[in-house]
Amino acid sequence: MKLSEEVDKMVSEIADDLASGAAELALRAINVFRTTLSECESASLSDSRELLTETARAIVRAHPAMAPMYNLGTVVLNAADSVSSCKELHTQCSEALTRFEKRLCESASRIADLVYDLVPAGENVFAYSFSSTVVSSLLSARSQKKFFRAVCTEARPGMEGRRLATMLASGGLEVIHSFDLSLGLILPTCRAAFMGVDCVGRPGLVNKVGSWVLALACRELNIPLYALAGTEKFVPDDVFFAFEDHVRPGEEAWSSPPPGVKVLNHQFELVPFNWIAGLVTEEGILRESQIEEYVKKVEVHPRLEELALASS
Repeated sequence: MKLSEEVDKMVSEIADDLASGAAELALRAINVFRTTLSECESASLSDSRELLTETARAIVRAHPAMAPMYNLGTVVLNAADSVSSCKELHTQCSEALTRFEKRLCESASRIADLVYDLVPAGENVFAYSFSSTVVSSLLSARSQKKFFRAVCTEARPGMEGRRLATMLASGGLEVIHSFDLSLGLILPTCRAAFMGVDCVGRPGLVNKVGSWVLALACRELNIPLYALAGTEKFVPDDVFFAFEDHVRPGEEAWSSPPPGVKVLNHQFELVPFNWIAGLVTEEGILRESQIEEYVKKVEVHPRLEELALASS
């Protein structure tokens, strides 16, 4: 079935949003599902399931590198599959969305508690790209009277670093902001670094392009780099490499290249676990050896898994 104009517009806005992090976009995706549910009130059970499936698939296609889109869609479709009436579908799916929303918020709060002890008082702390989890964690530390300075770069081509700098400064932090190629100058002044994560799997972490260089530089300079991610960002192997197909138009990086020049605009890349100091989750600070036990518990709904398999 075809999505309504309202739902299609909401999904398109999520797809065009290159400045927000995975957790923030997942919260917006929850509202998309709630809109679809409201439109299902007069539909049959089979049509309602089909509409929810199409909504889930559209959300995954909007940001295939972001694991919460798969996991959110999975909990909704599992709830829809478990009922025998339209009334039950609305109730079970609404409750599934509320639980997922609560999970996102509680994960961010728990991660912030753990990050407090990782922020060195009186020092420079580097933060990369934009992550609502990183922002809330650093601002939480500042609100608890821990004084430090935040350092960040633009995070081209989307310039999410400017939004990061703005939000940190508005929360009372002193912020030093520069361009990406100044990393070699400003990173050595920092005593810790933090970045968000869009996807976690057995091969490593997926995040905004530039994370690989940051992780390598932190390793060479012996600066602990912590990746912040709730377990809603864990995915199995079958969908992990979907980020490789997420290529944005080259015009976003260079609006008018000369003839013969093709602009590559991959937005996400893989970072090895052994390049970071730890993965900070609501379950604690995880090491590479612990990832397997969490990943094997994650199951993506078959109707979403097939999207990743079709593109591989």
